[in-house]
Amino acid sequence: MRVKIIQSFIMLAVAVISAPLLQAEDSRVWTSLKGSTLNASLVKMDGANVILVGPDRKEKKLLVTDLSLADRQYLVENAQADEKILTEGVLSEPEKDVRLDPKTFKKLDKKLSLTGGDQTVGPFDQMETEHFLIAYAGDVRPHVVAEIAERLWHGMAFYHMNFRRDWGDKRRVIFVVEDRKIYKALGDWYAKVLMADAVTPDAQKQVAQVKAVWDKVGGNTVELPKEEQEKGNFHPVASVFNIDNGIAFKKVFTPFPTHCLAGHLLNQQMGGVGSVGQKGYFTIVTGHAYYKEIKLAEKTETHLIDASGSSGIEITSKSGYEDGTAWARILKTEVKRGKLTPNLQEILGVDQASLNPAKLVLVYSFANYLQSNPKRICAFARLVRRVESNNTIPEPIEFAKIYGFDSVEKMEADWVEYIKSSEFK
Repeated sequence: MRVKIIQSFIMLAVAVISAPLLQAEDSRVWTSLKGSTLNASLVKMDGANVILVGPDRKEKKLLVTDLSLADRQYLVENAQADEKILTEGVLSEPEKDVRLDPKTFKKLDKKLSLTGGDQTVGPFDQMETEHFLIAYAGDVRPHVVAEIAERLWHGMAFYHMNFRRDWGDKRRVIFVVEDRKIYKALGDWYAKVLMADAVTPDAQKQVAQVKAVWDKVGGNTVELPKEEQEKGNFHPVASVFNIDNGIAFKKVFTPFPTHCLAGHLLNQQMGGVGSVGQKGYFTIVTGHAYYKEIKLAEKTETHLIDASGSSGIEITSKSGYEDGTAWARILKTEVKRGKLTPNLQEILGVDQASLNPAKLVLVYSFANYLQSNPKRICAFARLVRRVESNNTIPEPIEFAKIYGFDSVEKMEADWVEYIKSSEFK
């Protein structure tokens, strides 16, 4: 045993001497373009390659262009790699490229019930994946939701350096409910959970809004009580799908669940914002959700429900032009004719109450622009990290600087040119 310890020490010393770039975080998960992962330590950069050493102490040489954008960000920040590696090669579509085996999704024998106040909700059948727990009731295809969620998770981990670390070993719960009795009980349960802490008029209004829209929405989120989080090692916020509203979860990248989960995951990573810096948060999250929905599912089936009003609760439905397949063409025409003028200040000021079809399509075009090529995807990753650390959306000029412009006007001009170009589809 003593000899083995000495040998291990010698190997480690050699690795450190030959590679001074090795960091204190001596092991991390590296991800390839196809989604395969390797838990390894960074030894050094070697031209177009990165040298890693795994738990078996064997060195592995990988092309930098075969690594995720998150890995490349890590190399730039921790191994003094040239920033040009961020935009080399083709990033393609990680959500579609990742190789997943649905056979690894496990249906659990035990059922899930939620407790809180004087209510118990359930029982829910359960399917467990690496990062999610699908809790379902009624006529549901849980494996479809599970695969959509895992593919979108991979997309976030592929682009955002802190995503995997921040996620940790917890799972996010996704409730998929077709059973009417259980869905109603879940809404009643959540309203009581909220009411227990609703000591201010704003909090009480939120409870009233949840009750008003619960049966009318197809996708929502709920915050799990701490005891439920701890009991199941769950993330605080869970996704909820009501599949009674004509929403069919038939195949991977069905539009509506793709939209919801893409928005939920980005929202979880950014972590929300305070009341001072929230302007623009709706635009970024909603635009991203529509962007991923249309990019991956090739159309949108999502309408936004707004429950507001100064006297009582008024419920309205907001959407763009039809199913999204013609949004780019319509917007190109409107911009070229001068009927719509993209404006950064205005787009960051959009909220759900002020939304109309034209504004929604502009929000979508902005999200599309923000992630339209490797350079802009890198800027979007920086933006997400900025929001994550500061809990505020940058002002327009800071937004422009993140994207490499020294003025808002130059970024707006670039956005307009993108809309007019053949790249915007």
